[in-house]
Amino acid sequence: MAPDLYELLGVPRSASNDDLKKAYRAQARRYHPDLNPDDPQAAQRFKEVNWAYEVLSDQVRRAQYDRFGRVFTDGRSQGPFGVQEDFDLGDIVGGMFRDMFGGRRKRKRKQDLKYTVTVTLEESARGTEKEVSFDRKTEAGTKSERLRVKVPPGVDTGTKLKVRGKGQGETGDLYVVVNVADHVYFRRRSQDIFCDVPVTFAQALLGAELEVPTVLGPVIVRLPPNTQPGSVITLKGKGLPRLKRGNKREGDQFCKIVLDMPQGLDAAVQSQLLELDRALSEAQSPIREAYERILDAARSDPSGGESL
Repeated sequence: MAPDLYELLGVPRSASNDDLKKAYRAQARRYHPDLNPDDPQAAQRFKEVNWAYEVLSDQVRRAQYDRFGRVFTDGRSQGPFGVQEDFDLGDIVGGMFRDMFGGRRKRKRKQDLKYTVTVTLEESARGTEKEVSFDRKTEAGTKSERLRVKVPPGVDTGTKLKVRGKGQGETGDLYVVVNVADHVYFRRRSQDIFCDVPVTFAQALLGAELEVPTVLGPVIVRLPPNTQPGSVITLKGKGLPRLKRGNKREGDQFCKIVLDMPQGLDAAVQSQLLELDRALSEAQSPIREAYERILDAARSDPSGGESL
């Protein structure tokens, strides 16, 4: 069943003609195709809003609709809801908007262009400029153009940058779609950055000052003594900056501490490590002591344990 026409415009059934006109203007602007170029649902809703106003602004058709409700028909096209649908969006825009806003000029169909640029993660953090080359149709024929587009800091894959008047004809625009390439080291989630920071056993045990890379340049991080592998250090504000009309906050960088396990140790180094291990096993360790208590309790359990 077709939607209620009053609900489409957001007005009560007692709405005056002025109320209908104000509601229609608001809804038409909201779902206008020029403001939603890639949203087919908005285009459909735009048709429905225009149909609702066309019916309810006519006193005779409104009276028929009030009587018969959603099954209303007067023998004409049933609009965007019925089997006889034959709506031309250009006709709607050209006709209804001329009536509503006083325009007399014939509206030309807008044709936009798309162009994709790829930037690195560092470029998306700092902002950059990219040169784009494209062909577009003008009244003088096909024209090859080249221009530089400013990519603002904080963009993500799918961000669209609008260049007015650079589409097809006189009314079309150029939409530059940004693709942010994957990074070999950093992982991105919205405006936050994640990475692994390798540390030696001595650094984790004794603490250290580490130089850590970020998308905005390296920073010095203080690693506390007795840092456990898997711990996460948060660098506030070291992620991606927020877009002017996008994310509400700047991103952070989250550094996961991982223990560096070197390979190819010679016999002398292995011997030194074994001596160090014996010395460390005699040092006080609350974690190890708690673990050994649990292990002793498991050994004394009369039910016994299973071998893994």
